[in-house]
Amino acid sequence: MKNAMKIPILNNEYSVIVCWGDVETIRKVVRAWHKGYADMVGGLENNRGMCYYKHGHHPIIAMPCFPKTAEQIGTLSHEAVHAVNHIFEAIQEHSRDELFAHSVGAIVRLTLNHSK
Repeated sequence: MKNAMKIPILNNEYSVIVCWGDVETIRKVVRAWHKGYADMVGGLENNRGMCYYKHGHHPIIAMPCFPKTAEQIGTLSHEAVHAVNHIFEAIQEHSRDELFAHSVGAIVRLTLNHSK
C-alpha cells in the first residue's frame, strides 16, 4: 500500500505497521493486516495519531498524514512506544532499556526514511 509500511522489530516475526491518511485509508490498512477488525478504527479524527492492536496481530500506528513537523514526529515516537510495548508484552519481555529504545528508534527512523 502506498500510505503504509511494515517495519520489522527484533526479527522478521514481529513487525509494526505504520500508515497515514484519512480514516477510510486507515480502515483499508487495518482490514489488510487485522482480518475482521476494521471496526477498531476510531478516534483518529480527534487525535494526532493512534496505535491499534489486537493480540496475535502486528500493532498498527495510524496518523492523519505522513509525519514531517516536530509535533508529528513526536506523535509518531509516542505511538511507537505503545506499539513496541504491545510486542514486548506479547513475547513476555520485561526489559524496557536499550532493546526497547532501539525498537522505538527503528520505527521512527525507518518511517522518516520512507519519504526519501
